Amino acid sequence: MQKSNVKSDYDHYLRLAHAGHYPLFFNDWLHSSMQQKSNLSHQRASHNVKHVFNQLARHKTLEKKKTALIGMDRISREEFIRSFFKIIEHEILKGNKSLQ
Repeated sequence: MQKSNVKSDYDHYLRLAHAGHYPLFFNDWLHSSMQQKSNLSHQRASHNVKHVFNQLARHKTLEKKKTALIGMDRISREEFIRSFFKIIEHEILKGNKSLQ
């Protein structure tokens, strides 16, 4: 998939997450991922998320993207989810100066 499509897909899912919708993830994935207490830097989180989105880019539908995430090993998937939330947190804080 072209780089611009990966970027638009990435931006689309970030906007959805910013509004509280997480269509890529099952609820049990979210709960188990958030129980991990490892700290991630923004740089590492950004790298993780972009890497996974590049892999997901070859899949056209949401269901196929979810299936690809199901195929990931649990640890990688949980790290991706934590990284995704780190990026969302960064974007929210960047956009709302009163929270900083």
